[in-house]
Amino acid sequence: MRLFFTIIIIFTFIISCGKTEQNPDFASLTLSEQIDYLIENNEYESALDLLESEDRSDLEIRTLLEKTHLNYGLYSMNTFDQTEMRTRMNNALVQFTEVLRLNPENQFAREQVQQIMAIYSTIPNREPEPEVLEGLREVGFNY
Repeated sequence: MRLFFTIIIIFTFIISCGKTEQNPDFASLTLSEQIDYLIENNEYESALDLLESEDRSDLEIRTLLEKTHLNYGLYSMNTFDQTEMRTRMNNALVQFTEVLRLNPENQFAREQVQQIMAIYSTIPNREPEPEVLEGLREVGFNY
């Protein structure tokens, strides 16, 4: 039993050491490098949390937000888990909607929305959540 608890403590320590907030090298990176690192490691919520307190009127911040939301949407679309497909597609649509709020000219995000909605149209009695549809209407989609 004692060995079991020792293994749990060691495992917990290893996991906590891997967190980006505790990585001393992470703090020395520029904000853009930190966001790239988080995106590469599929830590989109951490990236968005990091950007949350930044000035959204700053062009660099808007670009980082757009990049994070776009990658988060693609990750949600392309991570296969049949049981959570609707949740993932709803999240992808939310992320692409955020991209379009930041940059209405982002054609790639528009194409991804159209692709997801085309898939929904082939499934009877299925559509995104009402609040997701409302967000899409706000950026020019009428589904």
